[in-house]
Order: sequence, then structure tokens, then C-alpha cells
Amino acid sequence: MYRSLALTNTSNIELNIYQYGQESCEKSHSFGPAVRQHYLFHYVISGKGVLYTEHGAFPVNPREGFLIYPHDVTTYCADENEPWHYMWLEVDGLAASRIFKECHLSRSSPIYRPIIYSDLPDELRYLQEIVAHDQDQWLKVVGLSYLFFSALTANSPQDIEEKVNAKERHLNKALKYMENNYHENITIESLAGYCNINRSHLSRLFKQEFGIGPKEYLLNIRMKVAANLLSSSKTAIKVVSISSGYENQLHFSKAFRQVHGMSPTKWRNSTHRNGKV
Repeated sequence: MYRSLALTNTSNIELNIYQYGQESCEKSHSFGPAVRQHYLFHYVISGKGVLYTEHGAFPVNPREGFLIYPHDVTTYCADENEPWHYMWLEVDGLAASRIFKECHLSRSSPIYRPIIYSDLPDELRYLQEIVAHDQDQWLKVVGLSYLFFSALTANSPQDIEEKVNAKERHLNKALKYMENNYHENITIESLAGYCNINRSHLSRLFKQEFGIGPKEYLLNIRMKVAANLLSSSKTAIKVVSISSGYENQLHFSKAFRQVHGMSPTKWRNSTHRNGKV
């Protein structure tokens, strides 16, 4: 059994749903090595398997899940005796990394292991509803995805000693500031000062958590905002530039091309031509 749906509407800045589906794998079936462009979460309904990343091999059992991070090389393989049946959800957006952090998932610890294992947990029920819907019901799919991640977070183990340590506090403070002020002239020095740490420490925290520095992270936020404005409105490029944090339209176009591989005007025309709005 295999079912996969890709959504054509991906204009939600906070949480974009790119595709979802389910598959019952054959014995020892594997996928990879491969690299994903977005977060890809698999939830195992039955059977078992192993996720392989640069951090090691991670066994996954029923009612557990595994998270694949953007740009990481991964392979995952079904068990030779009890192959897994799983559902997946591919997402991105400003809220995505924060959601998975609240589930206590990371590159070094990518396996979701719930507090309570039950026959029909809320997270499975919501995921089944998502997979049952077609792409033309994208708004309902987005709503169910928020409910799914809420259930996932609620059933995630909490840190007994300290729910949010110093590293998480600094990162959360930096992320929230960037998400609220991306349109302003933010420098890494000013961001580090706002978080009461030095620039090198801030860069180290971002690279450990996201694999990129704060400058690249801020660039991605701005370019997602810009892409959303370009695809969902006829706003002038200059206005999009300023709204994304660039007073200089030339600098904006250069940054946009760096991320999306083409100019803002060409990207907008391509998006409209492909019927994404």
C-alpha cells in the first residue's frame, strides 16, 4: 500500500505542508542515501526499522517516529522480519524548527519516543485524518497538521531537571527576535548583544542546532517572506524588498537569486505560470 499527495499551495509562512502519505514497506526495503530540502517526519504505525544519519543508527519501533532534517544525508531501512508501515509529513516554515525543538528532537536525537504508548494516540488519529484528505482540502490539512504537532508535543518526554536550558533560551530568544524583526536592519553583533552572548557563541549555537549560522538563518526567513509576498500578491518588487528587510533593491535581488536561483521577477512569473496562486 502506497499513497502520497503533494500540496500545490505552500504560501503559509509559519508552517508549510509540502507532502504527506503512507507506505507499507517490503522486508528490508530501504530509501537513501538521500537529501531532503524540508523537514520530513515519519510516524511508524506497525513494524520496525532503522534510521541512519551521520550521528549513527537509530532503531524505530511502532508508535514512534523519526525526523529527517533539511540538507542532511540519511538512509532508512525496514526490518527484514517485521517491515514497517509508516505515515509521513513533509513540512517547513518559520514554526517548523520550533515545533520539533518542543518535541525534544535534534540531529543527534532524531527519534520521537512518546511518554505514553497507546493503541490509538491523538497524534496517530490526526495523522490518519491528514492522509485521508486530498490536496484540494489544503486548508483542512494545515489545520490538522497543527493539531498533529500539538499532540506530538504533548506526548513528548520533558526534561526533568530543566525544561529549557541556557542554550535553548539563547536560541529561542534569537529566533523570536528574528521572526518578529526580520524586516529591520539586524546585524549578527546586535542579535548577539540582544541575547547577552558574543557573536562567536551565537554562531556556534546556530550551527550546532541548524547546521547554518544566524546570518544564513535570517536570510532564509527573509526569502521565505519574500517568496510568499511574490506568489500571493502583485506587490511591487521594491515594496517586497523593503518588507523583507532590504532597503537596497539590488541587494535584495542578489540575495533572492542566491536562495531561489533566479531573480524575484522571474520567480514570480514562473510561480504564476505554474498555477501556484
